[in-house]
Amino acid sequence: METIPGSGEKISVATVVRAASGQSQIRQSISPSLISALFGTSAKGMSSMLAASLIEIQQQLNAGRRVEELEFPFGGFFLGACKECIGKDLNEIFDVSVRLSTAFGQSNYGVRSEISDSSKLAFRDWAEKIKKDLFSLESPALYHHDFTKDFNVPLKVGGKSIKIGFLKGSYAANFGVMRPGVSSSADTRSLKAKVFDLEAVNRSNMFSVLNTELLVGCPNVETLSYLSNKERNNFIDSLEFLEKESKARHVSFIKFESHLQAAHHLSSKIYVKA
Repeated sequence: METIPGSGEKISVATVVRAASGQSQIRQSISPSLISALFGTSAKGMSSMLAASLIEIQQQLNAGRRVEELEFPFGGFFLGACKECIGKDLNEIFDVSVRLSTAFGQSNYGVRSEISDSSKLAFRDWAEKIKKDLFSLESPALYHHDFTKDFNVPLKVGGKSIKIGFLKGSYAANFGVMRPGVSSSADTRSLKAKVFDLEAVNRSNMFSVLNTELLVGCPNVETLSYLSNKERNNFIDSLEFLEKESKARHVSFIKFESHLQAAHHLSSKIYVKA
């Protein structure tokens, strides 16, 4: 993307990977915090334009359009040179391509990183509370089926072992939290990994999953007055990025202020699928 129209100065903002099978996918490789640092007061508009572009491009790829024939919805975007790469799956290719596209920077944005220890503990606690609340509800669906085995389901997709928070029939859900302040960056990366796992299950022919959701514990942004303006804006930008990233991958990103709310939502999904 050209930072200033007509300047000739370009930065890498996304990576497209095309498999030998013809499957193609695009992922954002520049972080919201870097966009904010580069564009200042214009960062929000740039983020929205980039997200809209990625969604439009992914739709073109899903329709079978060749990478070389992609049409950008906005001016100032350019397609870089194509390079061959070998990996066991798309995620591994993205790991390599994103690192190369960010030159010698230390950014892991766009890479399917493992979930951080801090986020892992918070995610696990959130999932356990939802599970406990679910089993305390007087839901008709719970009378006919033991849902214990449907939680934390281990799967192997594309040669990679993953775990899905809840899987039953055509419905799959992952659980996570978005904590304001110093934890939001780690949580953003970890939630993105959860989105990629759900997308992988949705795309796989081994499963009949049609409905994927990410159930996220998140405070109402109106209650974050104790944060500085910068921290609050970064938190909101990260949430918007995750929502758009999820939408592009056909994953519903749903926020809850309490685990009981999330349990009621999950119960409604179970009841429909039971």
